[in-house]
Order: sequence, then structure tokens, then C-alpha cells
Amino acid sequence: MDVKSAFLNGDLEIFMRIPPGVKAKEEQVWLLHKALYGLKQASREWYLELKGQLEELGFKRSNADHGVFTKIIDGKLFLIATYVDDFLLFLSNISHIGTVNKGGHFEMKNLEEAS
Repeated sequence: MDVKSAFLNGDLEIFMRIPPGVKAKEEQVWLLHKALYGLKQASREWYLELKGQLEELGFKRSNADHGVFTKIIDGKLFLIATYVDDFLLFLSNISHIGTVNKGGHFEMKNLEEAS
């Protein structure tokens, strides 16, 4: 699964100088309310948002690898391995796939089975 515009899901408040070429008063600054690709803090904010959402759904973060989350559903292990904005889902029942984005918090694209 792939999360579309993942870094825009992170909340962040940061002041920035106005980019060159934009007409504005010299002393003016902008306040960003969302993380953007390329900001140093963007990947951390995205991870914190992802972690929070998965924990709300009952997933537990692995101590061995903080990009791996697990949950027991109907006595079976459901494992999510994350890498930036991509997920590999390991589950025994395909009907549980909706558990990952319950409530539609992230816009996601199903890339089908991994090979």
C-alpha cells in the first residue's frame, strides 16, 4: 500500500522566509501549518502521525524495528512493515485489510500483492 502525499499528513508549525521571486514585504514571514517534502522535520512528523494512527487502531510498535507494527485479530497476527510512505501488510485474512485505514484518515493506493 502507498500513502498519497504522506508528508502532508504531518502537522507542523514552522516559520519560514518568503521564497525568492514572491512579492511581499521584506520583513514578512510565513507560518506553515503542514509538513512539506524537503523539510528536515517532515519525515519525523509523518512518522509520529502514522504511529499515532496505528496505535489508535490497536497496533503495537515493535521494539526491534520501529517501522514494524503488529496486532492480533481473531487470534491471528497482522503485521505492517513501513518504509517512508509504503506499507507491506502480512495478514492471514484479506478481509482485515480495511483495518489499516479504518476511518479513511490517509488517502491510500493499494499496489496489490508484493512479488
